[in-house]
Amino acid sequence: MFEFVNYTDCSREQLLEILELRNLDSIRKWMVNPGVISREDHFRFVESLRTNPDRLYFAVYKDSELVGTYNLTNEGGGVWERGIFANPAFQGRGLTGRWERQMISGLAGRGIEALSAKVREDNLRSVRYHLRLGFEEVSRDGEYIHYLLKLR
Repeated sequence: MFEFVNYTDCSREQLLEILELRNLDSIRKWMVNPGVISREDHFRFVESLRTNPDRLYFAVYKDSELVGTYNLTNEGGGVWERGIFANPAFQGRGLTGRWERQMISGLAGRGIEALSAKVREDNLRSVRYHLRLGFEEVSRDGEYIHYLLKLR
């Protein structure tokens, strides 16, 4: 089993570990915002999550080790955009799929009917991952593939 800790419940040390992971070149190159995020901006962002019920961010742990993060942004109509990144130290072991399935299994109880995701077209590892999880391609815009996963 994996533990999901809301960013707003994370310790300062945990938030710094999340930031360090997110700022790795191998992760941020696939982000919509690929820039390095400063500590100040990161802590300010986490603080803003306390008053925004339409954005949920979770650190994912296995045996007290940070294996990734999972975030959700309400798009309305029961659809939430999902963002994810995995700790490169744990990639290739099938862990990401397992913790995402665990997370997804609890989302329908929150009134979430579908997850949307966008993946850079050149991120072939992520494209394969989304298809394995059952996401369906809905469109392309020349840079991103847009996916939808119906939960109901």
